[in-house]
Amino acid sequence: RREAGKTRAVADRYHGDAPRLFEEVMQEWGPSFQSQSQASTYKRYLCSLDQIGPYVEGRKLSEINAQLVGEIVRERQKAGVLPATIKRDLGALSSVMNFAIVNGWCESNPVLPRMKLIKEKRDPIVLPRDEDIELMISRAPGMWPQLIRAAWATGAREDELIKATRGDFNRQRKELTVIGKGNNVRVIDLVPFGGFEIFDSLPAFVGKENLFWRHEDKRERSDSNRPAAVKGDPITDPGPNFARYSQRVEAWAADQGITFRKFRFHDLRHKHAVDWLQAGRSIYDLQRRLGHSSVKTTEVYLDYITGDQERVVKYGQAG
Repeated sequence: RREAGKTRAVADRYHGDAPRLFEEVMQEWGPSFQSQSQASTYKRYLCSLDQIGPYVEGRKLSEINAQLVGEIVRERQKAGVLPATIKRDLGALSSVMNFAIVNGWCESNPVLPRMKLIKEKRDPIVLPRDEDIELMISRAPGMWPQLIRAAWATGAREDELIKATRGDFNRQRKELTVIGKGNNVRVIDLVPFGGFEIFDSLPAFVGKENLFWRHEDKRERSDSNRPAAVKGDPITDPGPNFARYSQRVEAWAADQGITFRKFRFHDLRHKHAVDWLQAGRSIYDLQRRLGHSSVKTTEVYLDYITGDQERVVKYGQAG
């Protein structure tokens, strides 16, 4: 009992007179994280923390240890949760623990070592065909054709494009400034693949700053807390909307006897990366263009080019 009491005293000394509960830390973490992150990331982290909630509810910060993290992983694996989802949920828990470290409430993060042990199996990249992209462009409503072409020409993520404003588009320098993951700012050269012509021809909506805007009104539903969306407002939920448009094009193509393979909006980013390398452009320029923190991430696209092409994009020479 004396040894157990000593262990608790050592663990609790970082919390002052009253041991701090995990929920208390999370309440303070929330506003801080929200102010520094994109709305979609904050929403995803809250969802992950909600999944982990039963394991940490009522626990002191000092009780969030390696044993508990191991229990979370084992129980979720037994429930059939995919490794990628478990790792994503642990990432949210790790963010709260890091916040506690910064504020001096604990000294270590027991989540990180366990996260590194989880191997997630990623689905292979399936590149959309040019003809499928062109068919989507020809059938998509509103500003979606321009948005699709912009993603194909720049490799920018959907969230980066729909948040871009007219002030982010520099006509003189032919560049677009976007805010990526972790609020990292990067500048994309619009000269390759006709990107400048796409952005230079975008119609503006009077009184609105977004480059890409809603093409129709969407009135507020009685069962929703969301405000009504009107024409000219920023595009919301690009992923689900694009999936819905893809289903419509698939049904139309089937009626017309046309072969059409659905693809995700994010696949346009993959398509751009492979097109870039197949054109013999530098993989290091592509790394910066896509906003990857390491060229190792970008090297996944080397599987889609030949050995001679790889020597060109990595070393600037063939043979």
